[in-house]
Amino acid sequence: MAEQNKKVRLYGLSTCPNCKRAKKFLEEQGINFEHIEVDLLDSGEQWLMSKEVKKYNPAATYPTIVIEEVITGFDEEAIKKALGLQ
Repeated sequence: MAEQNKKVRLYGLSTCPNCKRAKKFLEEQGINFEHIEVDLLDSGEQWLMSKEVKKYNPAATYPTIVIEEVITGFDEEAIKKALGLQ
């Protein structure tokens, strides 16, 4: 496994199957990441997080993964490339 020196943030929803797949993949790769389930936040925090997600991903789709760049949806190859796992 490559040494991780990139900050990783996963924005997801607790009911989203692809969010769960992305979370599981990151965990299996031994990646440290911040996981934010937007739908479980209180309404004020949800609004703020939704604005933040839209900053990276104007469509505000989930999962949105930020690894010094934005990856929209669960794209295993893009995640590996961004983390230097290839």
